[in-house]
Amino acid sequence: MRAKKTLIGIAIGTVIGVGGIVAMNAASSPPQGIGVPQDRLTPCPNSPNCVSTDASDPDHKIEPLPLADTEQRTIELIASSVGALPGSRSVLTKDNYLHFEFRSPWLKFVDDVEFLIDAEKNLVHMRSASRFGRSDLGVNRKRMEEIRSRYEAALRTISVPQEEMVATKKAGDAAMPDEQDEFATVQKSDAEWRKLLTPEQYQVARKHGTERAFTGPNWDNKAPGVYSCVCCGLPLFSSETKYESGTGWPSFWDPIKETSVETQPDVSFFSRRTEVHCRRCKAHLGHVFEDGPDPTGLRYCMNGVAMRFEPAEKSDAKPESNEK
Repeated sequence: MRAKKTLIGIAIGTVIGVGGIVAMNAASSPPQGIGVPQDRLTPCPNSPNCVSTDASDPDHKIEPLPLADTEQRTIELIASSVGALPGSRSVLTKDNYLHFEFRSPWLKFVDDVEFLIDAEKNLVHMRSASRFGRSDLGVNRKRMEEIRSRYEAALRTISVPQEEMVATKKAGDAAMPDEQDEFATVQKSDAEWRKLLTPEQYQVARKHGTERAFTGPNWDNKAPGVYSCVCCGLPLFSSETKYESGTGWPSFWDPIKETSVETQPDVSFFSRRTEVHCRRCKAHLGHVFEDGPDPTGLRYCMNGVAMRFEPAEKSDAKPESNEK
């Protein structure tokens, strides 16, 4: 009888303890200075569960990330690298500052991960810290190195050498510039695609995967530019046809050209949909639905990791005056 009461007491205490931790974490908020865009990231406290590029001691120090070719591309690659990890949630992206949260699957311990792009020094400052009393016990450095690995792998995919393009034209035909050759295709082995792409890009573009909503790059990007295939660089969609669909994926009402994409029936997951893939390399991009806006009534719901955003060049030229 005494043993039974002891077990019941332990069970009740466990339920109360776990429930209290879950409730405490559900109501948690970032410490002061975290999640606030400013000139520098908040310094790490004297805790093993915080790492930062600005830390002075080796126990807290991590190396910064290099910038991509543009600040927008850097933001895109960071969002993609972080969004691929389980438990991540984007909290804020403002100018050159990004803030994410990571919640563990069990007791919902919360970690804050921040990035600050420093264009003058050509690097990205990083900081990851567990909220006080809600620690995942030392996973911060490991997580940041995983983000670094994915980010640097994505950097290597920014440019696809033109000499790797394989034309399907007849032997002896004169080679045409890639953007003018409507018959050019890109063919690679599975091993070559794995080497060229990040794990997330490969899973989506070559294995017909789907990124989680509101986690991929450019779903909320409003900058002018062109969205190209991440595998072969073919221009696919323009920002002029992009719109906010509320789905958490980049959505467009029309491709740049009819020959930019191809479609085919998709009957996976016990449903019938229309898959969209790149015409040139057959990369899986997403699906098209008939619930979009005018003038086409279509919604090309694309995966952000399957495309690369190329910002429009800013013109500094002043209009010529008509005065004589």
